[in-house]
Amino acid sequence: MGTIKPEVTTEHLVLFPDEAKLLKPFLHGFSVTWARRRYAHNTDLSMYFLKPEESIRQLFGFEHEIALFVSSYPTLEARTMQAVDKLIAEDPAHGRVDQSIFFLVTESPQGRDWVSEYVAKNSQARLPVVFAASEVRSAAADEWFARNVIRAQLFSRDLFDYQLPLNNDLFFFGRDQAVADQLDAIRRSQNRGLFGLRKTGKTSLLYKVRRLVEREEIGAFIYYDCKLPSLRMLRWDELLNRVIKDIASAYKISKPPIEGTAVDVSDRLFQVLNAVPARKSTALVFDEIEYISPISVTDKHWHEEFVPFWQTLWSAQSQIGRLSTTIAGVNPSVVEMDTIGGVQNPMFGIVQSRYLQGLAFNEMEAMVNFFGTRMGMTFSSDALAFLADQYGGHPLLTRMACSYTNASLDRAQRVRPTEVTREDLEKDREARDSELTFYCRHVVSELQRFYPDEYEMLEMLASKQTVDVMDLMPSAELTRHLKGYGMIKEMASGKPSFAIPVVGRYVAVELARREGRQLFSRIVAEPHREDWVKRRTSAITRELRDLCKMTVTVGTPKIYGRSGFPEAEKFCGLGAVKTEADFESFINTCNRCLVESIDQIGRSLQDEKYFWKVIKPAYPDLWDALHRVRLYRNNQLHLELKPIVETELKKQLDVDLDGKRLNQVADVWFVLQQCVLDGLFLGAQCEINLLS
Repeated sequence: MGTIKPEVTTEHLVLFPDEAKLLKPFLHGFSVTWARRRYAHNTDLSMYFLKPEESIRQLFGFEHEIALFVSSYPTLEARTMQAVDKLIAEDPAHGRVDQSIFFLVTESPQGRDWVSEYVAKNSQARLPVVFAASEVRSAAADEWFARNVIRAQLFSRDLFDYQLPLNNDLFFFGRDQAVADQLDAIRRSQNRGLFGLRKTGKTSLLYKVRRLVEREEIGAFIYYDCKLPSLRMLRWDELLNRVIKDIASAYKISKPPIEGTAVDVSDRLFQVLNAVPARKSTALVFDEIEYISPISVTDKHWHEEFVPFWQTLWSAQSQIGRLSTTIAGVNPSVVEMDTIGGVQNPMFGIVQSRYLQGLAFNEMEAMVNFFGTRMGMTFSSDALAFLADQYGGHPLLTRMACSYTNASLDRAQRVRPTEVTREDLEKDREARDSELTFYCRHVVSELQRFYPDEYEMLEMLASKQTVDVMDLMPSAELTRHLKGYGMIKEMASGKPSFAIPVVGRYVAVELARREGRQLFSRIVAEPHREDWVKRRTSAITRELRDLCKMTVTVGTPKIYGRSGFPEAEKFCGLGAVKTEADFESFINTCNRCLVESIDQIGRSLQDEKYFWKVIKPAYPDLWDALHRVRLYRNNQLHLELKPIVETELKKQLDVDLDGKRLNQVADVWFVLQQCVLDGLFLGAQCEINLLS
């Protein structure tokens, strides 16, 4: 049972004794630590601080005290919410109470409905929990009343389902280094470029910087959304005139320059910048820069007018200072081109660019837990790791995945609060990722449009041509933006993979649909299979021999003899399989040459677990390929498998056949043969790279 601090009773409640009845239901879970009558936006409110007990902390994830407001007015108006926003952000509430949520007791019978409508129109507002004063008075002895009202209102709102840029700090997570860099650039009058895939949070970050510039009174932050027709359709001098007016307005310059012709626009820019107060920095931010650039599709006058616009700005910056520019968008080519139409690109070499990638794990964890606990969802450590692995920290994809999970819990009528486990996420993975298709298309659409060669690299990786992609990885021309955007990652072995697997699956599905394939993998055409198998087995033999020589030189555990694996001629003599019997013969030969020979080395060293305890940790990529051989060989030659082996076999088949059954795939035995040989070749190359 909670308590009321004596000073609340002897000071505030003496003046407002009727409110004592309104506090009683909250004492079943909270203590009242502070109270005052406050005034803001022509509204009087009583404000209390409620300290949650441990049971309430665990139930709702409250880490700080909660502000409780009591409104004695018969109706609620927008000014009530404005007053709450102001008071909760001021001392002593600031830094003491939870800034994202508050309780409101109102005398209005329609108060709950009114607040729901207000929140729907202002979706980034603080989270209100509304109590009808009449219900509170009649529930004095009900120890479950307050928590039931909180549960009903918090757990019913999907906080994950928000897709617009964030215009306040309540729901902004991470990006501390990027924000600090932008702020420092503004102070130093330096230029920055901020690039990233769609929905990575570029605009939200810029809004965050704007709030800090205004809060710390650094100067003026003037933001332009270049995709707006009213802006992108302007001629270069018209846009500069608008910039001049906006600077004059921001600093309330009493005699702004009179608008004139393009000839003297630079003079007017210099004039207004000279009138800016000393020690103030002006930040010009151009978001969606592609729309007013040489790559603009909609307004092609920018192909010619991009240069004079930026030449004028840079000239003013170099001569007067106290001016910084940030450009943001998807395509960084505007700062990468050295010339435009035969003229030096004024941006080339003077804009320091940053790619905005996914949230770091701790940032993603904070975001998911913040929203989740307020919705009655606690994510286990395994579930958080799964989200990070599948969605790469991409803010929108992660939130939409959690939003789908929230709806799934509702459909299953799970009682909240509840723990979301990795099993919950894996169970719904296919349906959830299908729902994310639209967002994945939006994420990669600009990459596909602006960098077709690099997008083709993504398609190769999605169609499991990993070896080919690994060969191309050293080419900066083919991977610079993919790595910058955080689309692909490269292991220490050189093995590439999708940093956002759900996007990889989208690319794979779209490519397979376009090419009319059953599987994500591009399967070697029937006329070329014999030649392909000969070349692949010869390449594997060569790579494994090189690897064995390196193990001797480096001193790592022995795989085969110094000259490679035994019976290499039989392995190189294998042909393309057509039937199950062919595959059985093929996989048996692979197992005898490549796996059993390792077991024999283990036995010679008196280690029956050599394959598992020595080879697996020493050569993980090669071991994966060898383990596939062992699984498929055991499946073909044993009538019954141990349950654990049966489970591992199913997982491997799901990977190789994209979740389809054997009888659903055409030429399935060659498909498996190609997977085996590709895996061996890739595994050998990865291990060589690690030892090189």
